[in-house]
Amino acid sequence: MEANIQENNGLGTESRRERTGIKLLVIAMLCILLLIPWFFIRSLIDERSSTESSAEEEVCEKWGSAQTVQGPVIKVYTGKDSTSFSLLPERLDITVEAATRELSRGIYDFTVYDAEVVLDAQFTLPPSLTATQRTQLERNCWQMAVDLSSLKGLTDNPSVCVDGRDLAVQEVTFEGSRIMWRADLGAMLEGGTLACRVRLPLRGSHRIDFAPMGNTTTVSMHSNCATPSFCGNFLPVERTVADTGFDAQWRVLAINRNFAQVVDRSAWHTTDDSNFGVELRHPVEQYLQNERAVKYAYLIVLLTFAVVFFVELRRERPIHPVQYLLIGIAVMLFYTLLLSFSEHLSFLVAYLIASVMTAALIGFYMGGIMRSRKVGALIGGMLAVLYAFIYILLQIESYALLVGSVGLFAVLAVAMAASRRIDWYGSSKK
Repeated sequence: MEANIQENNGLGTESRRERTGIKLLVIAMLCILLLIPWFFIRSLIDERSSTESSAEEEVCEKWGSAQTVQGPVIKVYTGKDSTSFSLLPERLDITVEAATRELSRGIYDFTVYDAEVVLDAQFTLPPSLTATQRTQLERNCWQMAVDLSSLKGLTDNPSVCVDGRDLAVQEVTFEGSRIMWRADLGAMLEGGTLACRVRLPLRGSHRIDFAPMGNTTTVSMHSNCATPSFCGNFLPVERTVADTGFDAQWRVLAINRNFAQVVDRSAWHTTDDSNFGVELRHPVEQYLQNERAVKYAYLIVLLTFAVVFFVELRRERPIHPVQYLLIGIAVMLFYTLLLSFSEHLSFLVAYLIASVMTAALIGFYMGGIMRSRKVGALIGGMLAVLYAFIYILLQIESYALLVGSVGLFAVLAVAMAASRRIDWYGSSKK
């Protein structure tokens, strides 16, 4: 009889060992199967982000695109009306007053701006000017010009004042994205200076950039935008950012840029490489944060399955693969909830709602399976802590790798400690 008992125990141990191995294999297959909704969710995030970008492009096209202000400069032409060279100002002072506003298209809000840009320029003949180039100036083959990204952004006729004389509206012409006018260069050709002031009532979206055309270029800008992003090749020498807006000042010298005071036709494209400016927009990063959050989806799935599997072994109450699958789908559904809520609420509120709904659902489900509210509360609480940890990782991008590595090490340590007491083969004697 003792031999039969030992034989039965051996068969029972072998049977439990096989069941445990099969269950682990099934869980691994379920993890692979959950790649399908994971790819679907990532595709959905890309699709919604693309929809937002299309709506933004449509709004910005009608309102005004990002603007780049170049000039004023004196463009000298050959007999074929093509630019021979451009004479840049000795000094260029730019003052900008910009006010942002919100425009809506469907569920999306976009930031645009109205700006008044004043360009004060002083021209002198540079020593590097050749005799041929001076002759072209004296022959009157030139025009003064300011280039914009698009004239569509002008909300009124620009005003131009040269040496104290305001030009009439009909004296200012337009060609493509260029504003042009003529003036008397006599004083400058005799060694004096030519002063020019251009006032541009301008509107646009995304950003506004400036080209450092002056031998010394200064820009002073004020705006009510509280979330500016300074960009381009030069940062402000001074800046003050507050909840009510910002003030910024740039100062760029000719030695800081990659072109000279006289720019010939072949080198004109190099002026774009020295542009600088600021983005005037409120950061809306819900799709970027959703994309970062979904990268952690498999971590949550694996840890959730691991906890459920440990609970199954400890309580010796089998959980069907279909129930594992439903739990995995619930975890994946968290990301669609997060995406949909974040389009209407702040990301923090959306994340809180989605995580509470998911943790409560899985906790309630596991409590019913295990016939224990305590187990359900334990698993729901574990998921809540895990979602809180992931949210912290999303907010501390610079330290996400460090904090994430330490956190995973802690989770692994807890899992190893908990698994020490699990009788994997059912061989312990009772």
